[in-house]
Amino acid sequence: MRKLFTLITLFIMAQNATAQKNELRQIADSISAEGEMLYHYEWASGHSTQIFTSNFGGKKLLSGGYFSYETKKGMTTIFFSKNEDPVVLATVKFDHGLDSSKYSIDTTTRKFTENEKEFYTIRSKAAQAVLNDTLFKSYQHTSLNLVPIVKNGAKRVYIITAQTAPDEVLLGNDYLINFDKDNDIIKRTKLHNNLIPLGTGGKDAIKASSHQHLGETSPFITATDICAFKLWKSKTTWVISFVVSAGYVSAWHFRDEFLEILTQAEWGKIMKNK
Repeated sequence: MRKLFTLITLFIMAQNATAQKNELRQIADSISAEGEMLYHYEWASGHSTQIFTSNFGGKKLLSGGYFSYETKKGMTTIFFSKNEDPVVLATVKFDHGLDSSKYSIDTTTRKFTENEKEFYTIRSKAAQAVLNDTLFKSYQHTSLNLVPIVKNGAKRVYIITAQTAPDEVLLGNDYLINFDKDNDIIKRTKLHNNLIPLGTGGKDAIKASSHQHLGETSPFITATDICAFKLWKSKTTWVISFVVSAGYVSAWHFRDEFLEILTQAEWGKIMKNK
């Protein structure tokens, strides 16, 4: 009877371990997908801004901002005017290959499409929240990028601190604002507790980077972390980056762009056997 009880206990433990691994794999896949999507939006916005500024500097002075969105054909970025009833000043388009040399730009002034109106509305409300809510912080020599996303019925705006120095990657000081179907704010979330500058390596190659998630910060790597890693991958010498919390270790592998999430117990076993 004792042997049977032991076998049953071991079987239950194995089943629980498998279930936990499957759950962590699903979490990792979900975060990776969100990070990939956020990267596409930020990539399009960054390259479109360079194109618009370089070729249409005069019109850029009239711009009150920009945002990007995904279509069936690729990524579109629009620049809108500053006035109370804004119009689109320019439209930049890339295909899904995200090749910065392959784009089209249309500087015909036009009205927002219905889809663009939704993006503009939640972006504007997020901008007002950033100005009026003490939750949101800004740091010297940085700027905040607003990234509105409307997808599968869900509406949200990421607020990300933009990189300024060429020899560091900025993580943290990022936020997420969620909206309901009527475009009203229902939740404000601070994704990291502070701003985290990480050296890119330079002459002294750094193979790994790491930072901690403490307190109310997510126990896992965030989509904004992955977005930053993908945006600045070519600027660093990193092979892997770790995010460590009380219960988990998230590992982002740069070459394969693969996310692995381990429990602290699993991580401890790996380190012990090295």
